[in-house]
Amino acid sequence: MSKITSTRARRTLPLLGAFVLAVFLPAPPARAADRRAILNLGLELEQRAADLAGESFDHFKGRSNEISDDEQAILFKSEAFAAGCRLFNRLAEERTDYFRDGFVRTSLFNAFTYLVGAFGELEAEMRRGRIRPSALSECRRLLDRMEREFSDWPAVDNLAYLDGKYVKARDASVWLIERKRLGTYGRRAFTDLASLFRYNYDRNRGKDPWQHLVEVPEETLRKMEEGPLITLTFEGRLVIEQSDRKNRPVYLIENGRRRGVTSPAVLTRLGGWGKVLEVPAEVIAAYPEGEPIT
Repeated sequence: MSKITSTRARRTLPLLGAFVLAVFLPAPPARAADRRAILNLGLELEQRAADLAGESFDHFKGRSNEISDDEQAILFKSEAFAAGCRLFNRLAEERTDYFRDGFVRTSLFNAFTYLVGAFGELEAEMRRGRIRPSALSECRRLLDRMEREFSDWPAVDNLAYLDGKYVKARDASVWLIERKRLGTYGRRAFTDLASLFRYNYDRNRGKDPWQHLVEVPEETLRKMEEGPLITLTFEGRLVIEQSDRKNRPVYLIENGRRRGVTSPAVLTRLGGWGKVLEVPAEVIAAYPEGEPIT
């Protein structure tokens, strides 16, 4: 297989090579109804957060007419989250700086990540205080719904929209974007072309991973935490060159070698044409030649 350099910064391969002609079509603009859906959820969240802050104060004050330091921490985090919700909705209602030409600018998604951060701090304080009011779970549910709405809004630095897509970096390496938790996304690099195509097949995405490829600014990629490399092979799979060339041989990848399938009868015994995966010629060529299967 292709040799990978040892340092972390250079362990990813430039995968695009012969595929520089891939077309990146602009995504359709978000509809006004989609924008409104986020704001409606935000307004509901703002009300829930205000109720939660009020309930927290009444709860702790009613214990002994004295609020401890730990309880104060919960109260201040509750108020901070409620204030964050109000600010988010002010930004969501803005029509000049945060909306443009039908697109939701991703500064609004960045605002959402700050809101998630404020909620996370509140949740952590309540966990330490061993309380979990039902309103807290309701706030998380609303944040989850808002994130799902964001995932449908096309923008190259909206991380929710990038979830599950392949991203090309400046050095032509390819990364998978994955949701790690609410409002947080990570990136994992494919070590080579075989890893990318095998992953795409394993996810039932067909034979063309480039359909799921998007280009994003380098700073967007750097926002995401780097996860473990994706290293996959076609071991145990039947493969054929991805081309229109006639009489293309079929190979079984076995013990790290490509073994030619010598007849239709052998192919049928191995599973038939339905098991054959189309891959770039260079992926097949990376495996040393083995004994034909007769």
